[in-house]
Amino acid sequence: MGVLCRVIVSAIVFLCWIAGDTSRSVSVEAPGSERPNTAVSLGPPLANQLGQDTIDRSGGPELTAAQRELVQQLGDASYIVREEAAEELARQGSAAKDVLTDALADPDPEIRWRARLLLHRIPEAAQAEDADDRLAAPGPTAQQRQLVQQLGHPSFFTRERAAEELASQGVAGKAVLTEALKDPDLEIRMRARRILDGVLRDEFEAGLAAFIAGVDGKEQRRLPGWTRFKDLVGDGRDAREMFARMIRSEGSLLSAYEKQSPELPTLCAARVAWVQSYAASGDPNAPVAPPETMATLLLIGSDETLKDHSRGLSQLHQLLSQPAALQWIGPPDHSSILRTLLEKWAASAASAGSTYGMALALKYDLTEMGLQQAARFIDQEKTSSSTLQYAAITVGRFGGEEHIPLLTPLLENKTVCHRWSSPTLKKDGMINIEVRDTALVALLHMTGKDPGEYGFKLLKENKETLYYVHTFGFIDEKEREAAHAKWAAESKPDEK
Repeated sequence: MGVLCRVIVSAIVFLCWIAGDTSRSVSVEAPGSERPNTAVSLGPPLANQLGQDTIDRSGGPELTAAQRELVQQLGDASYIVREEAAEELARQGSAAKDVLTDALADPDPEIRWRARLLLHRIPEAAQAEDADDRLAAPGPTAQQRQLVQQLGHPSFFTRERAAEELASQGVAGKAVLTEALKDPDLEIRMRARRILDGVLRDEFEAGLAAFIAGVDGKEQRRLPGWTRFKDLVGDGRDAREMFARMIRSEGSLLSAYEKQSPELPTLCAARVAWVQSYAASGDPNAPVAPPETMATLLLIGSDETLKDHSRGLSQLHQLLSQPAALQWIGPPDHSSILRTLLEKWAASAASAGSTYGMALALKYDLTEMGLQQAARFIDQEKTSSSTLQYAAITVGRFGGEEHIPLLTPLLENKTVCHRWSSPTLKKDGMINIEVRDTALVALLHMTGKDPGEYGFKLLKENKETLYYVHTFGFIDEKEREAAHAKWAAESKPDEK
């Protein structure tokens, strides 16, 4: 079914290239029919649009409308459609320069970015991709050129046989098919482009198959983002399979990341917003966001070397905080890879001075990373009281008795980290939670003691933070002092 869909998409792209509008019709001869050797009839609608009844096969008109349609397809939701459109515009070379230049002002960041890349490719359109490609691929043979000419033969069967033969040659036919894209015969150009698209697609998939199998070669050197991905999660088969999915689905985003494109923050924000629409729907039957997209966003978002690294932290944190995101990363399928990338992102968020990483550690049970970040914040001199509260909770949630010395200094911190009011509980004034209150609750949890015995009457359990953060305090100041005095008295022997 997937192959059929790609074939259909490819056919749509070709028709758009010819007519600039999928509503235009192209006459196709029945098997065995003979085609006139002078022109190809495209039907009245397109003929009227072009101001002529037929298209002269000696040249080929400028299809500005078709080019603009291709430009819009650069921002299509389907990766395959985006890639097909990009390849078609790239093959048009300098003929697409004007429409691509106009596209630099398009409101869609994906279109702007792809247009910029394509404009960079135009001066090199006549050159081979790599020196080793030129050495490995010989020029077209006389037999191949003869087959190309048969693509324009009056006989339908002859054209089909030639197309099948050229397609069967695979990569060996790339050179002659590329050459055929400039043939004056429209039928030859159409068929050559269709065959070449299939060859390139097969070559791409063969390269990914070799990459997944761990076969060393130039293909893996060309995969944008692979080096860093491999450094983070390894290069086992699971990692390669995941990265192959990332390339298929988010190749343009990874390419922008590899090239440090100035459009990268905008592109990432757009992709996060797209995934956010899945997470925020609230529909239990809503589709799951592709794990390859989540992996790509985490890979890019965790790179602290990026110029605007901190710019996307808030938006991605909001996405990762959604219950749906927890379900996506939690399942066994590739969960270890996604969790590794999540840990790296959370650590990078903490390095940027944000508490997002610690919050996600609590949500996703990232024990080691959570403890590391909590210790880092506690040791800092100018950490805010609210951050210290979450650091203490994180240590209390994930730590053991060996982490008691980390929290002990916080028992002297009387800074208010949270306050709230409840006329029912306290008619006059606010209910305050001090940093030392949170530290004490965390210590009691770590040592297996009951907070109720220390006068904590407001506590309400919470899976992520042990108790709801606003319930860590006391209504009466005397109760607070009594609780801390009790702990101090009981812990004295342990301090000797």
